[in-house]
Amino acid sequence: MSLIKLFQSVSILLPLLLLLNCEAKPVEDNFGLSPEDFNVLLLGLASNVQLRDTGTGTIIDTAAGLEWRKCSVGQVFRQANNDCLGAPAGSALNPQDPFKYGARQLAFCDSRTHACNRVAAPQTLVATSEIAIQGTSELYAACASLGSGYRVPNPFELQRLTAGGRNLLLVNFPSTVEGDYWSGWSEVTDFEGTTAIAVSFDRESFGQEKRIVKTDRNYVRCVKNYP
Repeated sequence: MSLIKLFQSVSILLPLLLLLNCEAKPVEDNFGLSPEDFNVLLLGLASNVQLRDTGTGTIIDTAAGLEWRKCSVGQVFRQANNDCLGAPAGSALNPQDPFKYGARQLAFCDSRTHACNRVAAPQTLVATSEIAIQGTSELYAACASLGSGYRVPNPFELQRLTAGGRNLLLVNFPSTVEGDYWSGWSEVTDFEGTTAIAVSFDRESFGQEKRIVKTDRNYVRCVKNYP
């Protein structure tokens, strides 16, 4: 083959090769979610498929035998809308905050001791102090005031709510505040009883377990055994 014919052959094939290499690759479209978030969502759908909204202010997890309050403590359920937006947005201290809808922050205990929880593990909240020091838990009182066996959830129950990721949580609990939610357990390795366990529902640290000083204030979602 002469050099002229070889050059002509290459000139014809080169554009075809470039066209093939530049062919558009298929783009994954997972409803606007990243592949990682989409996989987490699928995992959540599989693990929490038995969550059921009663339409009366509760979410039932039949697999775990739990009945959750749809609203955080302080929020007001609206039957007609099946949401938690019944309280005025914001608060007296921060009236411009439209995202809490009345959610209250409560202290685990008014004492940085074991005054509000059992001394033996698991160190759950109690109504009456088991030690010489007296203490009051507005956290305990908030769930107990709802009656029907409502209580503050333990850390494992809270972590179950985070298993499917934040997007799935908001499907069932759309008015969840971005912040820490108390569990009803004192931190067992903290011998002085200064701290208790909370779980983060903030998007930056979603699902992380935290040790927080008991007199600090955080949110709470009450739960009871079902049925």
